Amino acid sequence: MKLILLSRLAGTTSGGTPSRGNKAYYGGDIPWLKSGELPDGEIFSAEEMITLQGLENSSAKLLPIGTLLLAMYGATVGKLGILTFPAATNQAICAITPNENLERDYLFYWLLSIRNKLIITSFGGAQPNISQTVIRDLRVPWVPISEQRQIAVRLKAQLAEVETARQAAQVQVREAELLRRRLLQAAFDSLVDVKLKKFGEWVTSYRNGFGRRPGTEETGPIVLRIADVSSGQIDLSKPRRGFVSDKEANTYRLEPDNLLFIRVNGAREIVGRCCVVGADIPHDVIFNDHLIRVCLKSGIDAEFARFCAGSPAARALIEEAASTSAGQLTINQQVIESIGIPDLPLDKQRQFVQRLKAQLAEADAITQAAAAQLAEIECLPQRILAQAFTPQGSPS
Repeated sequence: MKLILLSRLAGTTSGGTPSRGNKAYYGGDIPWLKSGELPDGEIFSAEEMITLQGLENSSAKLLPIGTLLLAMYGATVGKLGILTFPAATNQAICAITPNENLERDYLFYWLLSIRNKLIITSFGGAQPNISQTVIRDLRVPWVPISEQRQIAVRLKAQLAEVETARQAAQVQVREAELLRRRLLQAAFDSLVDVKLKKFGEWVTSYRNGFGRRPGTEETGPIVLRIADVSSGQIDLSKPRRGFVSDKEANTYRLEPDNLLFIRVNGAREIVGRCCVVGADIPHDVIFNDHLIRVCLKSGIDAEFARFCAGSPAARALIEEAASTSAGQLTINQQVIESIGIPDLPLDKQRQFVQRLKAQLAEADAITQAAAAQLAEIECLPQRILAQAFTPQGSPS
């Protein structure tokens, strides 16, 4: 392959936006595309339509079927599309029309192969931006048109196979994620005949956390945040510390087998999540007021209580009871108190925990394997494209 400037092989132009202040420019029968609509493939519809008057009174241009489009600005920089109908575009899109020496689909796949380079090139201003000058100055690995067509056909078939595999892998990931929920449901279904006690009957105290937000440069004890507990485990890898008085340190100190509930969050699936304070947590760790500390009575295993708080029935109760405040969902101790706990002897609770932990560990391993397989498949398109385009020689 030799390298030839794109400007010698294709023409480029950009579009425009009719004035939004003139209603007569919109609602017509000319499709008008924005860069966010480019799907990295064929385009079959447009979100907006403009009128002939809007087209003629702006820099928008009516482009023919088959035009190759490339997003130049913003978050979608580098996205591609191919028109299957005549359409106009906004100014954030570059329209590329290859001449007789360049196969459009060959160019499409090559541009996909260098997308990451284009994205890197786009940074440096107030927003990501690839100019038409940069696009025209790209050096295309050129081979005879017949070979270009063969490469394009082969890539289309290979990438279609990868996409089929990717979709199948996505299904496997979703099924693996559902397995965890099914195991939880089955575990608690096995206790359906066991009498329930209210969570509140096992609680000695509730406490909302430390209210002041520590600064980034403060020293002192670790102040746990939602981010530190949202996984269901306490994560001290990125701790936030804060100045606290001795009284505050005593008030908000955590002890092994305390429970921490997420009291407030914008996501319904996160609010009310619970984790257990382990014996490995430093003795001076405290918690902020987005969390609720629950101290348990003797006779209940803390991990058993955590699983009960995360059971399908408990999650349904929590999510239904969560109230909104300034866009955030919140729970209180009354919600926690109302969760049902199967009234099992302590040894039976621990057997339940041990068995369910083993099952969930297997489910997590399956999920991780499926996710790793999906990640590997998602890397394949760039590898295939990189192998197809290995330019040698010098610009012509």
